[in-house]
Amino acid sequence: MNLCGQTPLFCAAKEGRTEIVKYLLDRGANPRVQNHYGVSALWIPAQKGMLQVVELLLNAGAETHVAPFGNLADELNITGWTPLYAAMKSRKFDVVKLLLKRGADPNAVTKLGSTPFLLASEICDLDIIEACVEAGADLDFAPSGPDADNLNITGQTALFMATLKDRVDVVKFLIQKGAHVNVQNRYGVSPLLLCAESGNYELVQALVQAGADVNITPKGELAEENFLAGQTPLFGAAKKGHVDICEYLIQNGADVNAVTMTGATPLYTATEEGHLDVVRLLIRHGADVNRSPKGQVARDLHIENQTPLLIACMRNHEAIIRHLIESGANVNVTSERGSSPFLAICQHNNVELARLLIQHEARHDVEAKNLYDGKINGLIVAAESGSFDTLRLLVEAGLDVNYKIEGKGETAGRTPLFCACAKGFQDIVEYLIDRGADVNGTEKSGLSCLHIAAAMGHADTVRILCERGANVDQQFRFEEQDVTAYDLAESQQHDHVCQVLRNFGARQPQHSTLPSHVEPNK
Repeated sequence: MNLCGQTPLFCAAKEGRTEIVKYLLDRGANPRVQNHYGVSALWIPAQKGMLQVVELLLNAGAETHVAPFGNLADELNITGWTPLYAAMKSRKFDVVKLLLKRGADPNAVTKLGSTPFLLASEICDLDIIEACVEAGADLDFAPSGPDADNLNITGQTALFMATLKDRVDVVKFLIQKGAHVNVQNRYGVSPLLLCAESGNYELVQALVQAGADVNITPKGELAEENFLAGQTPLFGAAKKGHVDICEYLIQNGADVNAVTMTGATPLYTATEEGHLDVVRLLIRHGADVNRSPKGQVARDLHIENQTPLLIACMRNHEAIIRHLIESGANVNVTSERGSSPFLAICQHNNVELARLLIQHEARHDVEAKNLYDGKINGLIVAAESGSFDTLRLLVEAGLDVNYKIEGKGETAGRTPLFCACAKGFQDIVEYLIDRGADVNGTEKSGLSCLHIAAAMGHADTVRILCERGANVDQQFRFEEQDVTAYDLAESQQHDHVCQVLRNFGARQPQHSTLPSHVEPNK
């Protein structure tokens, strides 16, 4: 025996020296020998797939259950690996089959919580899985404990793993042998939720036919931490746009109005993701078009009272918007932050949808109380987002071009013209001035349209404002200084803006005291 506890038989076996192994066994060598780390003479030949050596050792009485232990085994992550597990890991399937026939345990648990059978399920070789089941594999065993948690395999049975691999043949075999179909992993996710999201119709069908709960949902602390709680298989399929799976689940009793922990429904998520065919299907089967997220979680996520129509308008999903309106969606609903379908559509310059909403009695003069740090209307939204056609529609409908944001925040006092100047939307700037917008109006801090355009480097916008009567030397108080548009442009090194201002007679400071790259609040 050497310093590691390796006998001549051990050394010959690990090198695959079949004749020497046979010779030593014939002369009484111990086939059950282990080195100092618990590795048996059978272990390495099994791992390497040395079928003849393995068979010789088994015939001589080698034990199949012996597994490595100790610090070195821990360092190598092989603690608890039986020869069967080692052979399985190396995919030496001829050795695997031999070991199973000779009584190797497919349920022997490693330190990390796995078993040879679970490993076979992860590999997803049906022939080997069948051999494990024939040898008595526990179909519903699942890893547990801290190590399994760290590997994210807690609760994952063989059926769960086969579902992850989209292996219909393996799943059907396990179901036929009696595997439990409503298992859930540590996050509460079930096989049915997995395949509903992945879009594997055949797997969904197999699981449902075997008794899978179509309304099963993740529960528990981890499910809540990951915002999975309450997500049914229908929700998962709707989110991914798998209309065929959605229809099958509904036909088998799925609740079309089930809500998640955030208050979202399958219709909400299908709308958010833009899946028109799923939206149509859900509404046809009774989905509530006006149900919206509610509760503390929804408030924390700023989605409380966002109906499917509101989220569709926020995403500019035109076909879905039209279908929701036709299906009776409330066009004047307001979210917890005060947004509405009409305000949401104002940011997309989709004037046809804006007109459609008005035709269905949406209020075009609606105001949101908690957006942009104050109370705003559609003109502010359209000007801020560059939606010229929608802005023109609102002006023609009679909204005040000098409307000001109300509130105590930094945006208070800003007008549509101010917002357009900050972004450099020249067409909107010219249009608003033509309609009577005040070019010298200021927001709460005294910042004017010219100030913000100069600070942002919009030379053409600065030129338009100067041509339309903006006071080029208008001042506002900034860090205990009286600051002009020229001061701001110079501090930002916008030389082209400075040149425009000089052309319009702006006074140039002899000594600028503003630090470089200082911007007023945009």
